[in-house]
Amino acid sequence: MDWNALAHPWIDHEERIEKAHSPIKDGLLDRAALKVGERVLDLGCGSGALSLDAADQVGPDGSVIAFDIAEAFVSRVIERARDHVHVEPVQGDAQHYNFSGANCDAVVSLFGTMFFDEPKSAFANIGKALSAGGRMVFVTWAGPQHNPWFSVPGRALAEALPEMPKPDPSAPGPMAFANVEMVTNLLSEIGFQKVSAEEVDTHLTPIGAAADITAMMLAIGPFRGAVSKFGNPDAENVILETIGASMIDGYGAFSTGDGIKVPARVIYYTATRLA
Repeated sequence: MDWNALAHPWIDHEERIEKAHSPIKDGLLDRAALKVGERVLDLGCGSGALSLDAADQVGPDGSVIAFDIAEAFVSRVIERARDHVHVEPVQGDAQHYNFSGANCDAVVSLFGTMFFDEPKSAFANIGKALSAGGRMVFVTWAGPQHNPWFSVPGRALAEALPEMPKPDPSAPGPMAFANVEMVTNLLSEIGFQKVSAEEVDTHLTPIGAAADITAMMLAIGPFRGAVSKFGNPDAENVILETIGASMIDGYGAFSTGDGIKVPARVIYYTATRLA
């Protein structure tokens, strides 16, 4: 997967994405309970919103490793963290990176853990970043039936491209960790203790109207590739317009007096490395 190619559209829309995810990020920070002076690893940091907030919480006597596989995201964090000298942007693959010696008090991740090809070995490796007693707190999506953020475009794609196969929910991707039992068992098997999961219903609060959200999702998602592969290449733009119209209707159903509020369900996972 070309993570840099995927990162650039996200950076272009980072304000809208970060506003959408803001309630979930706040919930993650509440559960992580970072303390002044702690050393933190932000795994899959994206363009750095969580890293910067974590840096504010641990203060200048602490530090935050902003870690991502995409060089474009790491470069963006370098730009944003100019006033946070205790933020350390690092590019690498968490499945194989040498975390020994990191000595972190906490690992946090906002939707950055669901894309591992080998989750068991990845989390075993990530555990090496934690000092004894260190804690890990990460958040993932529950299933698409609880998340119109994904089911609205999914339904639009399915209607426009009936030949497209249904995605495998257990494959690496946004829904890969929706199975709580699978994830908690995996973490326990590799030696984490005090493993728990908390499913929480919330709302995404993106900036703009349904048309703005649709334009963003079309930019950051694999829509054009899906249409090229499973649709009529001569009618690509027409198909994309049809998909977009369906998404505008879908997201528009969640309009309120305070803007769009999309219902969501997420899962906060916590675990501790005791030795």
